[in-house]
Amino acid sequence: MKKELGNLLELQDIDLRIRKLDEEIAQGYGDLDGRQAVIDARRAEAVDLGERLEVVEKEKSDVETELEDEIVRLKDRQTKLMNVQTNREYQSLLKEIEGTKSENKRREEEIVRYTEIGEAMVAKIQELNNTSDAEEALLAKEKNKVAALAKELEQKKAEIDKARSEKAGKVVGTIYKRYEQLRERRNGMAIVGVTNGVCQGCFMNIPAQQFNDVLRGDQLLSCPTCQRMMYHKPADEE
Repeated sequence: MKKELGNLLELQDIDLRIRKLDEEIAQGYGDLDGRQAVIDARRAEAVDLGERLEVVEKEKSDVETELEDEIVRLKDRQTKLMNVQTNREYQSLLKEIEGTKSENKRREEEIVRYTEIGEAMVAKIQELNNTSDAEEALLAKEKNKVAALAKELEQKKAEIDKARSEKAGKVVGTIYKRYEQLRERRNGMAIVGVTNGVCQGCFMNIPAQQFNDVLRGDQLLSCPTCQRMMYHKPADEE
């Protein structure tokens, strides 16, 4: 049984090394995905801003058209004012002219406001796109570095996989099946040490008699709390 425990511990050590390599590869690509998501969000913001800019420009164009029409109408009323026959008609036209001038001034101010808003939007869109272009250029270089590192890690993993296959072949089938189930459920740790009667997987005390059985090491026991397989691990190894 001690030999079986030794095989299991060596197998677990190999699996943990493989797990670490997988995590390093995933982290490298995960960081790239996160940076790409930020760039995509910035691109989307620029597109949304562009759509809002089109609305602003349309509203500005409508006001400009309206102003042009009212300027023509104003000139017509000013010409007509010189040919009126009665004071009442004169006062009515004069009031209409003053009202049109006031509205035209408001329209001119509105056009200026639309222009300022549009210019600010154009500047922001340009800033967003320039920043995105620069970050995507940097990201492309990082992707090449990560791809090269991932290839190197995959090669290391392939070498370790060979050792794993050999070691797994030395573990009894039923025990190997149990090991794999525990490894999947317990974050890669299927077999753990017991030190001074405490399981080092869940850090719970195990019954005294069971600890004595673990000390003897003539059978493969499981922690009553976390179900991991156990072996004796002296305190000085902890």
